[in-house]
Amino acid sequence: MKEKLIRLSWVAVAIAALAGGGYVLRQMMISGLIYHSFWHYLTRAIILLGGMFAVILLVQSMSTRNPTETLGVESLPEPEFKLSNLFKRIVDISLSIVLLTLLFPALVLISLVIFIFEGHPVFYISQRYVSLDQCVLILKFRTMVRDATSPKYRLRERFMRDGFLDIPLDCEVYTPIGRFLERTQIVEILQLFNVLLHGMSLIGNRPLPRENVLLLQRFAGWEQRFGSPAGLTGISQVVGKLNQSPEGRLELEGKYTHLYRTKGCNVLWCDLYIVYHTVRLLLFKKALPVEQAMQRVDAASRN
Repeated sequence: MKEKLIRLSWVAVAIAALAGGGYVLRQMMISGLIYHSFWHYLTRAIILLGGMFAVILLVQSMSTRNPTETLGVESLPEPEFKLSNLFKRIVDISLSIVLLTLLFPALVLISLVIFIFEGHPVFYISQRYVSLDQCVLILKFRTMVRDATSPKYRLRERFMRDGFLDIPLDCEVYTPIGRFLERTQIVEILQLFNVLLHGMSLIGNRPLPRENVLLLQRFAGWEQRFGSPAGLTGISQVVGKLNQSPEGRLELEGKYTHLYRTKGCNVLWCDLYIVYHTVRLLLFKKALPVEQAMQRVDAASRN
C-alpha cells in the first residue's frame, strides 16, 4: 500500500508539472505573437541554451567512468583523419540533438508508464566498454523484472555465448512493457546522451560489459571490434544476434571497424545500409542474412 501511495504521489507531481509546463508554454506562445525587443528574445535564448548546457554537464558528470581495472591490452592507435569519419561525427551530434529534443515528451511519458506499472527503478544502468580504455555508464529504460540478476533465472548460464549475452524476447525476465521497448528499440534512445558526451555513434559495434570483454579474449583479433566508435545499432544487430556465432559476429564487427579506420574506405555507405536494414527489421522482422552482410561490408571497403 505504501509503495502504491508513493507511486500515486509521484504521478500527481508529474501531472502538476506537465500542467504547469503546458501553461507556461501557452503563455510563451501567446507572448510570442506580440512584438518584443531584440534583447527580450536574446535573453530567452541565453536562458534556454544555458539550461541545456547545465543538463548536459550534469549528465556527463554522472555518467563518466574510468575502468576500475584495465583489460591488459594496448589501446589501438588513432585512425588517420578521414573526411567521411568527420562527417559521420557531425551527423551523430546533429541527429542526437534533434532526436532528444523531439522525443523528450515521449521519454517522460515512457518513464511514467514504467514507474506506474512496473515500479522503480525506471532505468537500467550498466558500466560498459566503448573502447579498450574507456568505460561509460550506459543508461536504458528498464525492460526486465527487478530481480533479473537473481540466480533463479540463470541468465548467464543459459544465454552467454563466449562473450555475447543475447537474451531472447520470449524469456520470462522481460516485462510486457519491456518487450515492447526492446522490440521497437525505444530502449536505446537514452544512449543518445552517450553519443553527445562520450564519442559514441548512432551506428557502430555495441559497447560491452567487462565480463563479456574478458570472455572475448579467447578469440584472435577480438580487440579490432573496439577500433571504431561504439554505436546504438550496428551490422550485427541487423543480422540478428541469435543468428550468428561469436566468431562470425567478431569477424563481421571487425570488418566494419576496417571500413572506419582504413584510408580510402567510406564507412558512411555501410552506415546507410545498416540504417535501411534496421528500419526493415523493426517494421517487417526481416533480418539480413549473414552472407549478404559480409558481402556488403566487403563491397563497401572497395569503394
